[in-house]
Amino acid sequence: METMGTKRYFPTLSAAIVTTILLFIIAVDSCEGSTAVVETASIGQKKGNGIGDVISSFAAPFKELYRDHQTCNQIRKKQNLHKASLKAEWKSLGIDDQEIRTRLKKSSGGITYEEFRCLQKGKSDSGKSGTFIFYVLAFPKFWPYMVMFNKENILPSQFAKRNDYFRETKAEALSRGRSHAVLQTLMNLEKNSHVPGFKLNPFSPKTKQMEKFHGVVDDLVEALKSNPGPDYVMKKFESKLFLTEKPTGKVLRLVEFPSYLTSGLARTLSADNSKGFNDFIPSFIHRKNVLNHIQQVTQNDEFLVNEGVDINSLSGQTLVETCIDRLIPTVGVSEKELRSKLNSWLRYSAIIPSRRTRATNEYFNANLARSALLCYNALDSLRHHQSASKLPRLVLESSSTVE
Repeated sequence: METMGTKRYFPTLSAAIVTTILLFIIAVDSCEGSTAVVETASIGQKKGNGIGDVISSFAAPFKELYRDHQTCNQIRKKQNLHKASLKAEWKSLGIDDQEIRTRLKKSSGGITYEEFRCLQKGKSDSGKSGTFIFYVLAFPKFWPYMVMFNKENILPSQFAKRNDYFRETKAEALSRGRSHAVLQTLMNLEKNSHVPGFKLNPFSPKTKQMEKFHGVVDDLVEALKSNPGPDYVMKKFESKLFLTEKPTGKVLRLVEFPSYLTSGLARTLSADNSKGFNDFIPSFIHRKNVLNHIQQVTQNDEFLVNEGVDINSLSGQTLVETCIDRLIPTVGVSEKELRSKLNSWLRYSAIIPSRRTRATNEYFNANLARSALLCYNALDSLRHHQSASKLPRLVLESSSTVE
């Protein structure tokens, strides 16, 4: 006969066992192919793939997570020392404590942009680790489904797959996956403008829904024919970006942003086109993922602008990763063009709005502006002639001849 204690703790014990097994599978899968295979003198004999390699692969993501944590602690120590020296200097000049606290909040702590990105990554990974532990303890029966459908925002980046690119680089894989996600979104839009979607209320008029999508398709066709730039996006949505009254939380959380665009943007950012799974992910999860990404991009933009970072000083890898975060196409693009596009992003998302709001006392909806610019960059990367999605690009560029 089962006791109450057994019934009470059995779900938690089961969750712990399943968690250990799943983490083991994910960790080994993430390091698959990272273990070097050493050929011996005997033909076909290989060294590796033993139990020691499996254990090493399992421990590797946890070791990397700990190393990143130590690196972030060193950067924070550097920040604290710099701010302490600034505080002592300002005190010697007779500046009051309130002003000193205000200045210290605005100070970056004397760190570089690369170090700031490292801190942002560490903060994100720590948050994901806490979220994962919370789901395991609070929802022992449902957390596997959260990992299945939302793995990118549940597990730390150290558990992401490595060496999972066959005959392509990471940038090419992102370019291909993102191009497919944009194409899928455009096809869904066109389909919904002609075929009525599923509605819980069978008596609701379906033509109204199709007319709405038809208008969106017509606007996109008109915009794409004119080969627009980012300035077109800012002018098109100017009345919704610059507001005379403070925007509500609903507006800032992009609740009014069309769900089909939110879902398409979320899939494009993650470059995830897992067959079947995306259709079951609720729109509020997509919106949360987009908002989390925009928040990280906004913090990076503010650091670059407020600290006056020279874009020409960014190293090649940092420049590419910064552009990838903003859906700026990177495949087959020179560093000069990447820097130009990144400067254009900062100009329209931060510099121009900041100047205008100071002059007019308007409110700027930064989340909507960056969402619109991300959508523009997604379309621009699809039309980009160096896109890694070769077959769709060739079909779109080719023209048939009638004999």
